[in-house]
Amino acid sequence: MVTAIIVNYFSAEITARAALSIIADAPTAQVFVVDNSNDLHEEQRLSTLLPPSVEYIVTDENLGFGSACNMAFSQAKHEWIFLLNPDAYVLSGCIAAMVAFLESNPKAAAVAPRVFWDAEQNWLLPPAQLPTPANELFMTMGMHWPRLGKYLSNRFRRWALCCNLSTTPTAQQMLSGGNMMLRRSAVEAVGGLFDPDFFMYYEDADLCYRFKKAGFSLYLLSKAHAVHEWCSSSHKEHLSHPSRQRYFNKHFKGHQLRCWQIKLEQSKLPQHLPFSSDLGECCIPFDYSIPDDMQQQWLLELSPHPLFVPALYHYGNGDKCRISDHLWQRLGPGQYWARLSSSSTKSDQYFHWEIKHTR
Repeated sequence: MVTAIIVNYFSAEITARAALSIIADAPTAQVFVVDNSNDLHEEQRLSTLLPPSVEYIVTDENLGFGSACNMAFSQAKHEWIFLLNPDAYVLSGCIAAMVAFLESNPKAAAVAPRVFWDAEQNWLLPPAQLPTPANELFMTMGMHWPRLGKYLSNRFRRWALCCNLSTTPTAQQMLSGGNMMLRRSAVEAVGGLFDPDFFMYYEDADLCYRFKKAGFSLYLLSKAHAVHEWCSSSHKEHLSHPSRQRYFNKHFKGHQLRCWQIKLEQSKLPQHLPFSSDLGECCIPFDYSIPDDMQQQWLLELSPHPLFVPALYHYGNGDKCRISDHLWQRLGPGQYWARLSSSSTKSDQYFHWEIKHTR
């Protein structure tokens, strides 16, 4: 038996869709929706959309993602706890596959599905990467030294695709709190679900770090599928940056590599971005012509970071590549990079553009 937790914040329609996807996939699941909106209209809308079987909790204020999940977790009846973002939904067989995996792997604290960006399942989202002083230092160095940056970028691509395309479960250092099946007893063994000091962001990194320190394992299960309609959220930097600082201060305060990374980040060394074709400011999706020797099969990566860590992945073929209109609408203002590669060629094609509009 499963307890599912979804946190809503002014997203009634898609929150209801997420809840209904769980009920369709696991009819006996206990489903909580915690509404952080503190808005009467939103409360009434959700009450109308959610089926009576959903346990609907309305908070008096925006508690943040972690504390809202904790509230529902304290009322959970079952050993298996599934966390799902409101802008995500599970596909058929997802929940049963994750439960079966955890039941047969007692040292596993959590498992996550393969996650797609789109309903058509053409775009893969990358696995989560645990923030550590070493990872942070190498990424900062990679922005200053091109050869290292290219090595790190290619290494991440190989790893991300290997995890997503593997036919067997792959061990992970971190799983995203947006789609994660947890073993309740493991959560209790590491001091509880989310640290309430994290209002939003990095609470899942903190939990996964506690799991790893306690000797538990984490896995990505590629045969379980979900869709997460991720939207670029650069406007939430004011929330993510303090949480990032809190995470590193909690687990790595005074760590030598962390100190070096901060010094390098603050240095005046020039950054060396990969050479790429500048498409300028783009307000609508563009068609990009594929070179003749790449047309049999190509891989398109899309990222808000020039080293493509993380990135979205799409395999295709033919003489054009294009981001569809409905996916383009999820890209908020900011800089974006794309990389086109093929097993038939040794060199990759890079291009970048800027979006200035607001949704």
